[in-house]
Amino acid sequence: MQQILEDLKRRYANGHLAMKLIYINVIIYIVVALLGSISPINIVEHLSLNDNFESLLKKPWSIVTYMFLHNGFFHLLFNMIMLYIMGEFFYRYFGDKAFARFYFIGGICGGILFMLFYLLLESLNLTATINKTMLIGASAAIYSVLFAMVAYQPDLKVRLFFFSQPIKLLHVAIGFIALGFIMSAENLGGNISHVGGALFGYFYMKKFERGNTLLSDFQDKLSNLFKKRPSKSTFKTDDKPPRDDYDYADWKKKNEDKTNRILEKISRSGYSSLTASEKEFLFKQGKGK
Repeated sequence: MQQILEDLKRRYANGHLAMKLIYINVIIYIVVALLGSISPINIVEHLSLNDNFESLLKKPWSIVTYMFLHNGFFHLLFNMIMLYIMGEFFYRYFGDKAFARFYFIGGICGGILFMLFYLLLESLNLTATINKTMLIGASAAIYSVLFAMVAYQPDLKVRLFFFSQPIKLLHVAIGFIALGFIMSAENLGGNISHVGGALFGYFYMKKFERGNTLLSDFQDKLSNLFKKRPSKSTFKTDDKPPRDDYDYADWKKKNEDKTNRILEKISRSGYSSLTASEKEFLFKQGKGK
């Protein structure tokens, strides 16, 4: 038993974020199940996401914690299998930092769309026709990763059981979304959250692969607010270094930052994604100019 625990610890420590999330979800499922049988406090109610924004103000953590709860063993099993498979695909091209963005922000977007859906029903006086519910499960976050891969590799084909020919990942992803609405029609809010995660993953990847992200756009706009207007003595990062030591240090840092951004873009989308000016800048840096 001790050897098994040590092996699990090693696998967790050496695994990527997707693998760590599988361990965390399983542990939380076991803990919640055990505490639920002995504790008078309804843990699921405190950690799940309710279908209105008023509850979110009372439980702001629930927009994240709902992703770690599951409604039964098979709900957990299916989601963890999907998380493992999507992780294997995703990590062929990207790392932990990118996975965290798509997974957690995608899950948050799924939760927000879930609440907006019920807000719309309430404004249309249709809440009586739909059972109000709470949201749990990692599905929206996983769909975000799945549709991110669809956006990044639209022609990628996968093999499925009972199919002799490979099928495009796009068709598989859309099929899963459709099956959710067909086979779990009573879980309408959950299916809506899947769509929210999928939409975020797809469109965010379209920006991400071009080297632009919501965070980088925000950071650029924020930094521009505090940036001084260029004076006549201001130099460009690809000009020759100035003679003044302080100006030189500033010039060197700007060059390094620009180089790092370009190299990160290459690691995400390849050299061909660079603009002509970016290629010229790297060429000059390589020659030490």
